[in-house]
Amino acid sequence: MMTPITINPLFQSILALSAADAGQTRLVYTPNWVAAQTQLLQAGVVDDLQARVDQYGNVYLDLPGRLPELPAIATGSHMDTVVNGGALDGLYGIIGGLTAVQRLRHQYGQPKRTLRIIAFSEEEGSRFPATFSGSKYYARRDQVTNLVDATGVSFEAARITAVQSLKRIPRVIFQRPDLPATFTELHIEQGPRLIHEHRTIGLVAAIVGQRRFNITVHGVANHAGTTPMVGRIDALTLTTQLLVQLQQAAAQTDPELTYTVGQLAVVPNTANTIPGKVTFSVDFRHPSSTVLDAFETKLTAIVAAANQPQHPVESRQWVNDVPRPLDATMLANNRRIASQLGYHPLTLVSGAGHDSAVMSQVVPTTMLFVPSIGGISHAPTEQTAPDDLTAGVDVLTESLYHQAY
Repeated sequence: MMTPITINPLFQSILALSAADAGQTRLVYTPNWVAAQTQLLQAGVVDDLQARVDQYGNVYLDLPGRLPELPAIATGSHMDTVVNGGALDGLYGIIGGLTAVQRLRHQYGQPKRTLRIIAFSEEEGSRFPATFSGSKYYARRDQVTNLVDATGVSFEAARITAVQSLKRIPRVIFQRPDLPATFTELHIEQGPRLIHEHRTIGLVAAIVGQRRFNITVHGVANHAGTTPMVGRIDALTLTTQLLVQLQQAAAQTDPELTYTVGQLAVVPNTANTIPGKVTFSVDFRHPSSTVLDAFETKLTAIVAAANQPQHPVESRQWVNDVPRPLDATMLANNRRIASQLGYHPLTLVSGAGHDSAVMSQVVPTTMLFVPSIGGISHAPTEQTAPDDLTAGVDVLTESLYHQAY
């Protein structure tokens, strides 16, 4: 049994780069993110792995196989975090994958098929209004264009600067490799089901679809003390009315639909001025596209009814990820492996989006979950028991062995 991954030196050093009292913050292409990808590349070089980085800053570490003409067997996750996130989201799958490959090489030597660890550049959409940009680039799906962050920095400018830094690392190849034969993502559950069921391993059958909108409500900014209450066009008051309607519509659509308003921007956001504009986000998810369509229809109707000449309301969709079933054969193989190792895996649907949803569009893909204590994620208190972290790597190691050796 390996040393629990929570004390892996590389894991700890990457966490130290992004540590703050409020948690981990590694937004794509920021200095913290560049330092983390740099450490991973350098660790791969020291470990005699073939280290590569592509135009989007995805990092690839390969243990070459005896039959290099065969597509690789890949594992990994994303390097970025949300603002003030936890220690395990994304990074666990990268370091867990690296640990599994190191264990296999030590025990069995060179694999038949190349083993690849991937650290995708961005999954969260926390800096720019786009999600999964790293895996979408690797999967030859979408490329990001004409986006800026909250400070006005463009995606292109940030990307070029960050990638130029990674390209300068000695012995790192600047290249996007071919697609693998399969992809396996090890991840914390980010929810309470494994904890509630007292299970150590979760096997993901599918990933929910998710849609995100930004809705902007326009009012009239004016003095808080001299403007009569009658006749005010207060954008925040109008927004609260809209939020109540949307919340009720979500609750009436389907009990499994999750609905979240996570961002609210008030302009001018001063104590003595009536709000003149409010922009808020809407995130909703479900395993069925039919249910997602039903709520989007309600959202569109509610926004249209609120849109008036004296207080315009507009919406813009910026995420539309359809539900994704994962590979049934790989899931069955992982169920057999987990059972042989003494675990009783739980098959479930992931309520969070993952790079696996993108990879599943181009190669057979599977996911392994380990429990999140309290079901907490995207928060500094995100935590998984060390034995559970180790168990996830055990199952991943055995799964990669059967695929690559």
